[in-house]
Amino acid sequence: MKLLIVCLLIGAGVCAAEDLKVTIASKDVPALVLTVPQTAKVTTAHGMTEIHTPNMILCVWPIPAVKSVDEGITQLPDVIKREVLKFVAATTNVITVAGAPAKHLIGRGIEADDNDPATADIVIFTTGKAVFAACVHGEGNQAGEEREPMLAVLKTAKAP
Repeated sequence: MKLLIVCLLIGAGVCAAEDLKVTIASKDVPALVLTVPQTAKVTTAHGMTEIHTPNMILCVWPIPAVKSVDEGITQLPDVIKREVLKFVAATTNVITVAGAPAKHLIGRGIEADDNDPATADIVIFTTGKAVFAACVHGEGNQAGEEREPMLAVLKTAKAP
């Protein structure tokens, strides 16, 4: 039994060692840490951090001009315009991210790169005083397929 517990603890340590910590800044100050698989490809451009894993492409933006989740929602069209245009939420759920209330918007829009119809899942959340938007999107039901992996990453969100 003791050997089994030791093996489980070692296995848990190996899994944790395979994770990658991604720090995202707001107003040039580190404001968010996410834990993603070690194999994730992380890039930053145009104020957006993209986390690409085999089962999702997660876009994360700081929204430095606002102080609350509700204010962040009012800025969404401008924040996500390089990825999704004309987003309309069909459903809004209150969830918890980084220990605070967040809003999960599920809806439709248009892909910014080719104007094809798209689905999108967007979560607006805070870490301390910083506000962020996280989004998965794509044609067909791609956002729905990437929802659970996105929410799993957001469960790891914390302030640095």
